[in-house]
Amino acid sequence: MTKGLAARLPLDLLRERNLRRLFAAQAASVLGSSMMPIALSFAVLEHGGGASGVGLVLGAQTAPLIIFLLAGGVLADRWGRRITMIGSDLVRAAIEITVVVILLTVGMPLGGFVAFAAILSVAAAFFHPAFHGFVPEVVPEDRLQEANALGSTLNSIGSLLGPAVCGALVVWTDPAWVIAIDAGTFLASALFLAGVRTSSAKNAVPEGESFTEQLRHGWREFSSRTWLWSLLAYTSLACTFVLGPVMVLGIAFVGGKENGAAQWGTVMAAQGVGSLLGGLVGMRVRFRRPLLASVFCTFGLGAFAALLALRAPVYVLVVGSLLSGAGFALLHILWTSSLQADVPSDAMSRVSAYDGVASVLSMTVGYWWAAPAAAEFGAAPLLWFGAVWTVASAAVMVTLPQIRRSAPRADKDANSGGVAPEPRETSTAH
Repeated sequence: MTKGLAARLPLDLLRERNLRRLFAAQAASVLGSSMMPIALSFAVLEHGGGASGVGLVLGAQTAPLIIFLLAGGVLADRWGRRITMIGSDLVRAAIEITVVVILLTVGMPLGGFVAFAAILSVAAAFFHPAFHGFVPEVVPEDRLQEANALGSTLNSIGSLLGPAVCGALVVWTDPAWVIAIDAGTFLASALFLAGVRTSSAKNAVPEGESFTEQLRHGWREFSSRTWLWSLLAYTSLACTFVLGPVMVLGIAFVGGKENGAAQWGTVMAAQGVGSLLGGLVGMRVRFRRPLLASVFCTFGLGAFAALLALRAPVYVLVVGSLLSGAGFALLHILWTSSLQADVPSDAMSRVSAYDGVASVLSMTVGYWWAAPAAAEFGAAPLLWFGAVWTVASAAVMVTLPQIRRSAPRADKDANSGGVAPEPRETSTAH
């Protein structure tokens, strides 16, 4: 399936000033954001929220994403993606600075933490669709996969370093100062983004077109591509039926009461390492059929579920977790590159917002249903169901001609790494 290895890692992308600033903004934002769940949890505990309060606050970050991601996608296409991202960063920084002052002076009740988490999530819902739409404005089309792989690698590194740095900081300082550091990373991100210049500074949005009309146009762009909605449904169901149960039930299958948490932490750390490896593969390997390759990227997760059901030893579970992390990282790279190659630029943020909504919703449902289903049918049978589902659903996906097609735009560039667009009219409406 591969066309071969690239001659080098794509670090030469960073020689271009716009790309260097874009990836610096991403690195700063990811590092800070990966510290927030831990810092926020300890802040809630220190102010008397308890474990149930922690769950309530972290849960408050999910619902706004489901509700506001689509609005964020529409407005990013309408206002301009760079401006939307800068605005999101500045709003989040201002909110966090305000909360830090409150925490260090008068303290905050649980309701305040819930409101803080929800408002922060609303602001984030405007950033993510804008970012996915902005990358193709800055990166040459024939290097989108490499750029997305580099971005995925930065995400993985930040996700590994952030919790470790946060854990060390919380030991000797107030969690409020970690939140202050996160605010600083948002300010840094906004500063880097302000220095990015593109040829399409403003999106071509027809005057007088309503929000609802633009939302409907985004849906038409999304639903008209069989490869897009079918692959999104496939990965979303994998999150619901496989990843959710693995994350909820996994710790019960690892170790005993005394060392189970530590061993599960080791297994989860391997998933982060796997994400790094998946990013490196995305940098180096060109897939002739990227969508078909995406289907098989979920097999690592299916194998991980099967290993848990077998109660495999920890060192074996580490391998399964590593494969799962690598597969999902590569899946994200191939998916994002295909999306950017096939969807019109003026609708990119709206279409990517549907992806975001499906991802958040599928994981939420997966976390919610796993424990009750395991209580009814047993944890091991549920994990086996996930493993079987992975293979069966992949068998259905590979029958779709749109999934088996070659890399896109082969007529324009034989080395291009996107997805050949299905027949469609040129996008003129929003």
